Amino acid sequence: MLGLRSATSAAWARAALADEIALLNDHAHLERKAAGHVLTLAGQVPDAAGPLLGVAREELSHFERVLSLLLRRGGALGPDSGSDYVQRLVRAANGSLLDRVLRMGIIEARSYEHFALLAAEAQGELRELYDGLKESEAGHHAFFLKLAYERWPREQVRARWEALAEAEAAIVASIPWGPRVH
Repeated sequence: MLGLRSATSAAWARAALADEIALLNDHAHLERKAAGHVLTLAGQVPDAAGPLLGVAREELSHFERVLSLLLRRGGALGPDSGSDYVQRLVRAANGSLLDRVLRMGIIEARSYEHFALLAAEAQGELRELYDGLKESEAGHHAFFLKLAYERWPREQVRARWEALAEAEAAIVASIPWGPRVH
């Protein structure tokens, strides 16, 4: 579970897949915003800018892949409705650079779990999409944890991870299911 404190039910994936176009629209926006957040982090951690740019490129390629599938299925990139999950996780963090790095790691871990569930429930191209993206999310999760451990004391990283992971589990438990990645 990549350090998460709760598991998502497979029923969540069935609910998310009930409106595939809305799910893909939400997913496309999440990938686009993830790339932007990683680029911002590259400016805040300049000695890690190279590897961070690599992660940002991957996020942009995910955006392109999701957008392409959305368009092929007759959808269009609609308005970004925002993510209550991410907004609440931002509020649970203390605003420090360490918390921003760990928050990104937690989101990637949850994305891995959700993509694995979506791949198990979806058919055809959607199954291929989510099956293909999940390992990348696990790699991004590991990258952000490694970045944290390279820059902050081990006990500080562990303590902040525990606090954020507990907050994230409570957030996940309180958000209604729907055609959203988070």
